[in-house]
Amino acid sequence: MKEIAPFFDVPEPYPAAELRLPGNSGCVKVKLKRIERRGAEVWLLVEAPCWNRWSTQVHVGKSAHEGISPGVEDVWAPGFAVSADSDVYARLEAMYQAAA
Repeated sequence: MKEIAPFFDVPEPYPAAELRLPGNSGCVKVKLKRIERRGAEVWLLVEAPCWNRWSTQVHVGKSAHEGISPGVEDVWAPGFAVSADSDVYARLEAMYQAAA
């Protein structure tokens, strides 16, 4: 019998899922990158959208230009906060079993 690994790196292209935000803040579309078991809990590394703040100063002593731009950030989320379609779970389970 093969030993089950405590983690699984999801191969690209990363499958889409939804991350429920704390409270009643809604959901964000994310991509699954890694699944990890820590004791009795399951944690997922997801790629979530974010806003990056930037600032630039062209000449010393002159005012700076500031703004925001879209980006992505890796975030660890508990398993209960991430949901995906059943076919995504079936595909990930098949890949995980094949890698074990």
